[in-house]
Amino acid sequence: MNYRPATYSDHQNIAQLHARSWQENYRGIWSDEYLNQHVSQDRLTVWQNRLQHPPENQHIIVAEDDGLLCGFTCVYANDDPVWGALIDNLHVIAEKKGHGIGKQLMKEAAKWIHNQKPDSPFYLWVFEKNHPARHFYDAVGGQPQAPELHVNSDGSQSMVIRYVWQNARLF
Repeated sequence: MNYRPATYSDHQNIAQLHARSWQENYRGIWSDEYLNQHVSQDRLTVWQNRLQHPPENQHIIVAEDDGLLCGFTCVYANDDPVWGALIDNLHVIAEKKGHGIGKQLMKEAAKWIHNQKPDSPFYLWVFEKNHPARHFYDAVGGQPQAPELHVNSDGSQSMVIRYVWQNARLF
């Protein structure tokens, strides 16, 4: 498995993986209409913009196996004065889950965060109903905070949980 920074040429593959991941994991959280009809174009627009005009504090890491995009993560350094850096996305294709890719992407993100600000904490948001993801974040040392109400991309509302790691250096 090769881990590297994303480039603009990755935007379509990242968007496809992201849309597929949402379609597989967010049924019952988001509307079927959004997941079936709008998520692919929405994610393509997002990743085109993020990779064409990246903010200085953004870092995207992809995991590839023989040219196949198997996962990615997007990180924003210094996102919040209290919680630190934000892991905005972490997705691995279903066929490769359980092979350590997600954990390695988290390690790569933590390494990058540490290089930006050595004692920075970091955090991410996960849907309360996304039990497999919550189990993963528990297993890699995330500390869950109290659930909060969130407005989703499709306009619906869901409860989300902030997972926090107190120091990127310790991940």
